[in-house]
Amino acid sequence: MTQEEFMPSENQDLLKTQTPNSPKLPVPSDILLSLVALPMLGGLVVAKAAAEFVSSIGVESEEVFRGSRLPVLNFPQSQD
Repeated sequence: MTQEEFMPSENQDLLKTQTPNSPKLPVPSDILLSLVALPMLGGLVVAKAAAEFVSSIGVESEEVFRGSRLPVLNFPQSQD
């Protein structure tokens, strides 16, 4: 057995990494990725803020139903 059988040539490696039908984009993919990253991060921040807002509304509604923020009602004394 020769060394050529065990080690692939450089041309074979190049053929494996190149795809024959790769789409040609007018804009490089790294620029597209950087343009998509900002809206994704903004969406995550907005989603977190919305979740905290809904949670705070839930806590406040529990306080109202518990009665800690309801006014004290003065009932008139019955005359016997």
